Formats: sequence, structure tokens, C-alpha cells
Amino acid sequence: MQNRVDRRVGACESGSFVRARVAILALTLLVNAFGCASGRVSNLEAYGEIPMNQVIPYPSQGELRKRAYKIVVVDRPSAGIDEKRLEKPRTQVHRALEAILTQVGATVIDRSLQEIGGGRTEGILGELEGRLPESVSGADYALAIHFSNYRYTSKWKKPFKFLWQSPEEAASKPGTCTHETEVEVDIQLVEIGSTDRVAKTFALEHTAEQENKDLDPVCTIAPVTLGVLFEKALDEAVSCLRAPLGRLLAPRGHLIGHRKAADADRHVYQISLGSVQGIESGDLVEILREQRSMSPSGDESRSERVIVEGRVTDQVMAQASWVAADPAKATDALLKGDVIRPVFAEGLLSSLSGPDCEDILDER
Repeated sequence: MQNRVDRRVGACESGSFVRARVAILALTLLVNAFGCASGRVSNLEAYGEIPMNQVIPYPSQGELRKRAYKIVVVDRPSAGIDEKRLEKPRTQVHRALEAILTQVGATVIDRSLQEIGGGRTEGILGELEGRLPESVSGADYALAIHFSNYRYTSKWKKPFKFLWQSPEEAASKPGTCTHETEVEVDIQLVEIGSTDRVAKTFALEHTAEQENKDLDPVCTIAPVTLGVLFEKALDEAVSCLRAPLGRLLAPRGHLIGHRKAADADRHVYQISLGSVQGIESGDLVEILREQRSMSPSGDESRSERVIVEGRVTDQVMAQASWVAADPAKATDALLKGDVIRPVFAEGLLSSLSGPDCEDILDER
């Protein structure tokens, strides 16, 4: 018995040791990747100003002022599902999405505008019921929620019968009830304009299960327990949207200044994002080059490519901050007016302990 306990303890210690080594390795790689492009800036005035060339075309005043996206969360009708059954799950998804949007630095507009009429064109927002179109003209995007499945099933498995047991003895033992809740939700990111455009669709499909012993093959479940199972499935599913929504809806600033340490090859760049936009010391940001092109029909399209990543220093103000970056690692010269975007990625802990988002989320 003692040997078995020792083996279990040894296994736990071995697992903890491996996890600790993985964490240390990840930290070491991170430090090596950035080298001196991180840490404190004890005296910013000691850094000399470096003139910068401007990106062409230079962002307009409206683009320079626009930092955070404004989002409205709306509901689309769900055919075949009782609307009353969806009242609670819709509220749950609304709150979860609003929390994610706040975390990534977006602005959620008035919830009173979040009722959607029944006569919607698939995937495209029309006028909000009882509201003028001007009521939501301030929103940049809408997140439209559509439930396609919200179902509960149960299955009873009879108890295992040993060879020496009679059928009566086996029947007197409880079987196993498996309760399963299944949710399927499509959340569309709709770009609001003169012609609404679906920019992205996130298809979430997830289940939550619970097993218990029961003599009754009917497999009854308490309403409270059933509600908790549905909440668990939805919470885990919607949590998979933090990284993709962060990449799409994170605040966007611009590169506005460059300084270099006098006694070291250390560069810091001023960006037009600060604590008001959720920027904190130590955050990772991307510096991107925006490229514009014109189609034969005259429509302008924009694309972006990452030039280099940087780390926010301890110099963080309300509407601006300083980022340490190594220009030698940049794929192109850094220019005044280049786009800045915080990097949102799934953390190591959540990737190990959270839901399997690769199975839950489908982006299209």
C-alpha cells in the first residue's frame, strides 16, 4: 500500500516538475526573443529624439482620433426554438460578449438598442425594431447572435451484470444516467455602414455532460442542475471568442514618435494608445504597415502586415505610451503613422486548463 502511495506522490511531483520546466522554458524564450526591448525607462528625457519619415498616405485626423471600436450586441431570431427558452441564454451570451469586448478595449454602446426585429435578411442588419437607423449610426460593428440548437438529451445505461449475479440482483442496482446539453450559436461580426457587411462568422458548437447513478431509466434531472449544465456549455463556448475578437476589435493607434538611448542601442517608440484604451506596462503590441489598393470597380481595400512586435514600457499615460522595440528585427523601416495594435493570444494556463476551442469554434 505504501509503495502505491509513493508511486502516486512521485507521479504528481514529476508532473509538477514538468509543468514548472515548461513554464520556465516559455519565460526564457520570451526574454530571449525581446532581449533589451523590454524593461523600465528610468529617464525618458535622456533618450534623444529621432526624426521619423511618414507613412504614405498618412492617416486622416479622423483615423488618428479613432482608437476604440464601438460595438452593439444584437439578437437574431432563431427558427424552431421557443423564444422564451432563449431569454436566459441570450442574456448570458450578451453579458459574456460585453465582458470580452471590454477586456479587449472595445466600447459597448447602449444595451437599449439591442433588440432586433423579426424580418431580418440572413446575416445582414436592418433597422432595429422601434428605432431609427440614426440610433445606431455611432456603432462601427454589431455582434449578431443566432441560436441554431439549444437541446437537452439523456441516456440511461443499465448496470453491469457480473457472471455470478442473477438478473434480479443486477436489476436492483442503479444504472448510469448521462445528461447532455448541446448548444450551437452563430455570432456574426457585422460591419455597419450604408451597406451592412458580414466581416466574420464565429460558429460555436459545444456540449456539457453530467453522469449520475439512477434506478429510474427515465433519468430525471432537477431544473437548477439542467440550467447549470446549459450555462457551462455556453460559458465555455463563448470564452473561445476572446482571442479572435481581441485580434479583430482591439484598439488601434498609430506610431507618433521615436527616441534612442544615448549610451545604448535601445529604441523606444511613442504610440497613441494609453491606459484609457487598456494599455498596461508589459503588454505586447504589433506595429503594422497598412497597404491600400483600388479594385477595377473603384472600391478601396486595405490590408496589413506585421513589421515588428514591441513591449510596452513603464511609460504609460492616459492616451499615449512608449514601446520598446528593436528596429533591427523589423521587416521594414518604422514610419510615423504606422498602425499599432495590442496582441491578444490565449495564455499558457488557459490553453492547458480551458476548453478545447479547436473543436468548439469554427471561423469563416
